[in-house]
Amino acid sequence: MLDLLRTNIAAHLRANLPDMITVLELDNTADAAALERLSMASPAVGVEIVGTDGLNVMGGAPYATASIGVSVVCTPQIDADGVAKDATQAALALVTLVLAHIADQHFELVSGKPESVRATNLTDGDIETNGTALWAVTWKQSIDVSNVIKRPDLDDFLRCFVHEQAGGKPTIEIYLPGTDTAPASSEV
Repeated sequence: MLDLLRTNIAAHLRANLPDMITVLELDNTADAAALERLSMASPAVGVEIVGTDGLNVMGGAPYATASIGVSVVCTPQIDADGVAKDATQAALALVTLVLAHIADQHFELVSGKPESVRATNLTDGDIETNGTALWAVTWKQSIDVSNVIKRPDLDDFLRCFVHEQAGGKPTIEIYLPGTDTAPASSEV
């Protein structure tokens, strides 16, 4: 379900940010290689699931609280006159757009709204960035995880039940979804 959340967030941003913005799904926490890919695609955003922080039951369904991060990377751009434009201005504009497009979003899932939304400048004087601006937009969002595994997707052994009968051999009963007949059974 968390991978679907990441995919839906990325799709939402692709649909709503200007076409010149590259939107990537990051497999792991933004490491040096991921940030290099983002820099090469600048201006770019990378969507990642950072982790989970809590689990609640609401309406009988389990909701995991996901920690989500969107890395925003802008590199200096050269204008028509050959003058480098500061990446900070572009990064601040892109951060503002990301914030505007995540507000009140459920990303087509059974989820709560984004909470604890923050935007943080990740560049400082100790990091040599060659003028690259790097920001992180982070938030927490609860998501229904009760439908993570669908019965037809489970391996057969997960749908089998072994019953040991007193004085008899164990019986394996297989319950397949969508069948109107009695369960198949066999003696072991």
